[in-house]
Amino acid sequence: MKKILFVEDDDNKIEEILNYFEAVKNEFAPFIIEVKRSYQSGLNEILDGDFDLILLDMSMHNFEKKLNEPGGEFMQFAGEDILKEMIWNDVLTKTIIVTQYDIIGNRTLKELKEIWQERFGEVYVGTVFYSVNETNWKDELHLFLKQTLL
Repeated sequence: MKKILFVEDDDNKIEEILNYFEAVKNEFAPFIIEVKRSYQSGLNEILDGDFDLILLDMSMHNFEKKLNEPGGEFMQFAGEDILKEMIWNDVLTKTIIVTQYDIIGNRTLKELKEIWQERFGEVYVGTVFYSVNETNWKDELHLFLKQTLL
């Protein structure tokens, strides 16, 4: 059984991507998906766990959101920080970035993909640009899953 970790803090995006996985589950070896909703919980799970694949949001809160609590500081490059920690800690799990921002900080997603490939090529598979109004993200994700789960 393959283990996938999905680190994401947006409920709608989580639901859409989990629905996508449900729709394609018969195309891949059996898998289970665990969801973590913050930088801290995602990083802890990555460092403690043993996963076959990680789906990683780029921008998220530092901590899990709780009722009447915002989840700490919003980290624009939380996913990049997690990739750094993975390399430093020799966690070489294949990772797909799934983001809904085409500009992060002052860089375009195209620029960032090149940077991530150069800096984190040991783990970085690629980036999926997720949009609630489009479905082509499913095709992009599918291609990456074929590379990593078959």
